[in-house]
Amino acid sequence: MNPIVKEEKSKLFRLIKALFGCIILFCLPGLYVTFVSPSFTIELTRINQEYVDAIVIKYLIFFVPVSKYTATNIIGTESKIIDGGLIRNGSTSNTTGQVTGEAEDEGLLLLNAVQDEPIELYISPKNIDDVVEEIKYFITESKESSLRLWVTSNWKFGVILPGGILLFGLAAFISTVWAIIAGQPLNRGGGTQIREV
Repeated sequence: MNPIVKEEKSKLFRLIKALFGCIILFCLPGLYVTFVSPSFTIELTRINQEYVDAIVIKYLIFFVPVSKYTATNIIGTESKIIDGGLIRNGSTSNTTGQVTGEAEDEGLLLLNAVQDEPIELYISPKNIDDVVEEIKYFITESKESSLRLWVTSNWKFGVILPGGILLFGLAAFISTVWAIIAGQPLNRGGGTQIREV
């Protein structure tokens, strides 16, 4: 077999291994984290001055759509902040035991429609008032034909943590691809070089 063809196949195989390795090491943890704290796009479309439809899409890792909710003729919104409560140690009951921390609050937004079930989504409490204000303004006063909002249920666990995981994974993948294409040996932890024979 021609050694140049064998080397090209070897590089291709190593690139595929690097891709799958980065997906397993970085994308799967990102999926898990954003499953707990997803992000949403809210798209409101004006049919006429009194009639607004809504489409809400739930995403994992910012770009993987997992569910879609629709409602026609949106008439308003409701919102509330749900108190996270206290975290107690040493007991299964919530009323006894030493207080060790406080759980984060959650924001709940309901998009109410005339006939359809309300669309329920959890939004970061820091943003819920602004989102409600924008939606109410669009429904009642705006002349625009559509409004698109991106919201997250938790900034720390829905954006910062998975974003950091994915950026680190992208950097690891790019450096691995660069080393494979340049023909440099890959270094394992502790400085051990991996050479393919």
